[in-house]
Amino acid sequence: MSTGIVTAQAGESSPPLVHAEMGEHEHIALASAGLNASVDLVEKPDCAVATLLGGNDTLVSGACRMAVLTLKDSLHPDRPAFTTLLTPYSRDGSDVRDLQLDLRHLDVASPLPQAVVSVYTGGAHCCALTSIVGMTKNGTWTATQPPELSGEGRPLFTDIDKDGAQEIVSSDGSFLYTFASHAGSYTPSVIYRYTDGRLVDITTDSVSRPYLERTLKESEGFWVQQDRNEPNGFLAYYVAMKANMGEFPAGWSYMLPRYDHEIDAGFSLSRCTLGGRLEAECTPEERKPLPFPQALAGFLVAGHYVTSEQALAAAPEAEAAIQSANGYRPDFSCSTPPQKNGVATMLCENSDAAQHELQFDQVYYALRQLVGPGGWRALKQEIILAENAVDQQCGLPVPGAADQTLPSNATGCYAAGMDTLSEQYRKKLSGPALEESKRPIAQHIALQRRLIKLGYLPAASTADGVYGESTRAAIVAWQRDTGRPDVSSFLSDADAAVLLGTPPVVAETKSPAEAISQKTDTAQQETTISSLPQPSKNTIRLFGLSGITALIAAAAGIALYFVPFVIACVRDTVRKPAVFAVNLFFGWTGLGWIAALVMACRFVRLNKGPSSETGH
Repeated sequence: MSTGIVTAQAGESSPPLVHAEMGEHEHIALASAGLNASVDLVEKPDCAVATLLGGNDTLVSGACRMAVLTLKDSLHPDRPAFTTLLTPYSRDGSDVRDLQLDLRHLDVASPLPQAVVSVYTGGAHCCALTSIVGMTKNGTWTATQPPELSGEGRPLFTDIDKDGAQEIVSSDGSFLYTFASHAGSYTPSVIYRYTDGRLVDITTDSVSRPYLERTLKESEGFWVQQDRNEPNGFLAYYVAMKANMGEFPAGWSYMLPRYDHEIDAGFSLSRCTLGGRLEAECTPEERKPLPFPQALAGFLVAGHYVTSEQALAAAPEAEAAIQSANGYRPDFSCSTPPQKNGVATMLCENSDAAQHELQFDQVYYALRQLVGPGGWRALKQEIILAENAVDQQCGLPVPGAADQTLPSNATGCYAAGMDTLSEQYRKKLSGPALEESKRPIAQHIALQRRLIKLGYLPAASTADGVYGESTRAAIVAWQRDTGRPDVSSFLSDADAAVLLGTPPVVAETKSPAEAISQKTDTAQQETTISSLPQPSKNTIRLFGLSGITALIAAAAGIALYFVPFVIACVRDTVRKPAVFAVNLFFGWTGLGWIAALVMACRFVRLNKGPSSETGH
């Protein structure tokens, strides 16, 4: 069963305001609620240009027919129109085809609807490319990037929270072919809310839970109808969906008695693949296919469905797999590392070394932001010389040399050298930039993941702890939208606390062992902070009691203490002052309280009736 079939089982898209397909046309146009949209096929002499749906990946040399999107705000004719190249387009089925254009109401705060444009790229199992284009609250046009919503099928649109605006339902394609064939793979739902040009991930929010529950139930029914074929493909999906609903232990318990114990090397994972490394760089033990529960535990940690602690609690035997999935990665791809570079190989293979390199990267990128584009070249040259000096001091091989053998103390020496550089260059920073540079890498990764979830970074972004230009722009946008006092592009400790929803702490540089622990703790904190009960900031406590309870108890004690005087007043005795004096000054002794009570009951009343005392 493919992901498209699974999605269809969960429900079809809600209808758009208006819809059009290119088909055999040269021009299509739509209009609704003040938005005019059109797509034209235009002959271009040279199509080697970047496009919205193709990016730089589908450059076509020479002439082609180019699909061009134009949007206009008819409610504000003075505003400029939006025009963009969508993609080179073919109607004969040989290339990008099946262009569709919808106008939908996705942003509850926007008076204009949004344009949803999508194409199909062909192939047996690939791929629909989709972008949403809309106007932000400041009057500028913005478009989502295709990787955010790309998949085998077009995303679904449905009003999950019943606010009148449709949410977008996509799926996690990383589950395809991982534990089962394409037909046996199921892909967990990913739910977005479109807000002011951003895709905000609300998959784990409580409002999405009924949709996830319904989808999971329908998918399970379909799997049962298929005679529970390729169980591991469905069970990986089931556990992931349960994790998104906050029910990971229940999902894991459901999986254990049902999974296929036979290890299929074609649909399994190893510690090597979980670590994102090339097989040639791994030992035979690291390349060995893992049993399904261990592979799944590592896979879910790598995909941020669960934390390392959650996975370890469910599968203690998967500790090695979880460590491989949760290790630090250098600031370059280990799938295609630099050739003849022993240092690069070390960084890909050793999480500790990569952690120290990333910590220095934070200092470097903070300095890079401070000096600006005009100072980038000089700063980079200076840093390269400094890093080369560390390599030489540690006896590390020169990149490109025939012999790339590393000395026995390579990792420890390299880590110490990078820490020294971090401290040396950190002295050039101050204020929020300095606070940011001291933060552990685990927190940087958690902050980037939070920016991704809130839509300030594209959904397809990788949280690697490196704050490049896109992350800086996301920080600025978040600081402006939330009214932070300093829109500096740096995350101060106070900013970080607000972004993560945690109390601010004094940042400090951690040792490697502490940093690994911190990485797990931060991830756990990020996924659970919203569900923990929070005490009121204004709560006052006295003797272990809340303020109101303490006041009531005090009032009751005072009333009990003055019971003798109250009785004297009710009886209107002739010596009420004497009763009050004994009650006030000696009542605390116990005997004094009893004496006051006897006096109150025995003294003669002022308004004694004719027969009240004599009995006549």
